Amino acid sequence: MEKTRWLLLIYRIPREPSRHRVAVWRKLKALGALYLQDGVAVLPEDAVTREQLEWLQVRIREAGGEATVWEASANTMSESRELVEAFRSSREQAYRAIVAGAERLRRKAEMGAGGGTLPEKLGKLEREFRAERKRDYFRSSLRKEAAAALKAARRAVRERGAAQSREARGGFAAGESLGEGGG
Repeated sequence: MEKTRWLLLIYRIPREPSRHRVAVWRKLKALGALYLQDGVAVLPEDAVTREQLEWLQVRIREAGGEATVWEASANTMSESRELVEAFRSSREQAYRAIVAGAERLRRKAEMGAGGGTLPEKLGKLEREFRAERKRDYFRSSLRKEAAAALKAARRAVRERGAAQSREARGGFAAGESLGEGGG
């Protein structure tokens, strides 16, 4: 395992107005940063994370706070592995939620439930998956499982939509007939 280089954002921001603290927190969350302690966030070093943390550094200073970006490496391979595993673990939790959501959506579509909201829910899950992939710096093993679950959900939602279109055009679903007095 090669030694991972890290970027640390060390910052302090005034309590008020709180919108600045919230904006920083949201941006770090969107990047998938982990907090080592209050006011110290870490990301693996690459061009994108460097640019984003430098941008945040400027925004924090503009809001009247203090911020520095540091390059770092863990002192030991064990510490580095622990940090990598913490990043993987946070992504795996998110991927598990995506898998569960996709499986629920697939089941609803296969049962004919959910109506017109299924494509919207699928779109939301797909956006969440794309966001998680961007934050998945160490390629979680659950990424492929989440992609497969979304693919199955997408197929089921499309098939449900096609069946609804046939029904709307006057076609009949499998097993239906024009029989009279059926009840």
